[in-house]
Amino acid sequence: MSPRRSSGLTLFWAFSASIFAALVLSILPPPQLIFYFWPDWVALVLFYWALTTPRRIGPWVGFLIGTLMEVLFVRSFGVMGFGLATLVFTVNRAHLQLRVLSVWQQIIVVGLFIGIFKLLTGWLYGLISGFTLSAEYFYSLVGCMVSWPFLFILLQELRRSVRLGTT
Repeated sequence: MSPRRSSGLTLFWAFSASIFAALVLSILPPPQLIFYFWPDWVALVLFYWALTTPRRIGPWVGFLIGTLMEVLFVRSFGVMGFGLATLVFTVNRAHLQLRVLSVWQQIIVVGLFIGIFKLLTGWLYGLISGFTLSAEYFYSLVGCMVSWPFLFILLQELRRSVRLGTT
């Protein structure tokens, strides 16, 4: 008996629940001990969904989620949306190459892509509001790389539980 393919509505609810959880984790204050290493949860979740369902999660979804984050955090309009749209676009373009990598190899790629995302958004915030890039700004890359295997397994189980396909 083959697993049935689910509809786009099931993907919508699974994606919405995971993005909501990522937004909640982004809003909650992290423990002081790991403050600088707190991962960028929304970028990681978008990375996962763009990797596993590239035909359904595209740059427009990244832009809309980024705009929602800017409204939520009262930041300059367009920066986070552009950054997440760029992240989702690059993951969509490379999804076939990234899927063949093991989770441990994907950690390096996640660090690279999230690093480019943080560099781009930090540079744009610097142009708009005088934000200065520092080493502490990039410490969250370590948190993203450490949390990627756990998030990957958790979201894979979510996909399996709702029987989502790979498209």
